[in-house]
Amino acid sequence: MWTAGGQQSKTEVEATVSSKGQVTLPKALRDNLGIQTGSRIRFSLTSHGGFQGEPVRYDLDDLWKLADAGPKAQGVMSLDDMDAAKGKRIW
Repeated sequence: MWTAGGQQSKTEVEATVSSKGQVTLPKALRDNLGIQTGSRIRFSLTSHGGFQGEPVRYDLDDLWKLADAGPKAQGVMSLDDMDAAKGKRIW
């Protein structure tokens, strides 16, 4: 099952798994869910042995958590340093 615009659909699609473990999502499904090249999909296992997939949509809180978890800057740049770096495209 997949959802579109908050409504649940009982449309089912089949796809074949390649030797690399890859699956091509049918175009109608990609279009319906807004999945494009580079989109991420989250899979979860269900209690009856199946799985569900949904497009990953980050909200602002998720992005702040990702930023906080990343490496921290070693120093602080002055505004003059930032302007100089922009001029040299060093960032």
